[in-house]
Amino acid sequence: MKLELKNINKTYGSTKVLENINFQLNKKECVGIIGPNGAGKSTLFKVVSGIINQDSGSIEFNDKNINSYSVEERSRIGIAQSFQKNSLFLEMTVKESLMLACSHRYKISFNLFKPLINNKKIRDNSLKIAKDIGLEDYLEVKSEFLAYGLQRQLELGIAIACNPKLLLLDEPTAGMSPAETKEIINLIKKLSKYYSILIVEHDMEVIYNLANNIYVLDRGKIIFEGAPNTVKKSKLVQKVYLGL
Repeated sequence: MKLELKNINKTYGSTKVLENINFQLNKKECVGIIGPNGAGKSTLFKVVSGIINQDSGSIEFNDKNINSYSVEERSRIGIAQSFQKNSLFLEMTVKESLMLACSHRYKISFNLFKPLINNKKIRDNSLKIAKDIGLEDYLEVKSEFLAYGLQRQLELGIAIACNPKLLLLDEPTAGMSPAETKEIINLIKKLSKYYSILIVEHDMEVIYNLANNIYVLDRGKIIFEGAPNTVKKSKLVQKVYLGL
């Protein structure tokens, strides 16, 4: 698996939001994108996921140009995403949500007379995912009644139910308590053994805990790249990101 961005540019009006962005993410690598507010992190996430198009430059996935691919087309080739804002079907239970996601993975249709619960492959895979994400005790609970941290865990479960090669995570710990943040960090660490992951995150400590490599954005440009320890020690990063 390889994701590569080459000379990505995006402008809104007269403002350059992304300028000559270049980076690469390889198999089972966890890459973090950090930067102050207005740095271009969210725009970069939307460009990679296919929500918006860049003005110029190319995005390649496994050496194939995917510039013209929609969100759905990128999902079909193995790019799954979990958003900063909750995107669950709140009236569905954990089990129903995971089974529905698995049905898309296996391209299995269903209706009133052929419910998903009767499909052993989908049922078994849904139960395994629930266990992997720590929600095996919440299978019959509707998403709307889950604590916020558990809702985010379910979102990750739905993403991996599609059997992705690459997970895109947009501020996965936003709005969480310290205890919830710790849980989600542990879950993402576990997932990083099996999937390549790109994380956009405002919390530097979260990125330091998870990423193998970090790119620092400021005013639409990558100003620094390196391993967590290198980024921590950078005077430039401290000045731009922390105001030190």
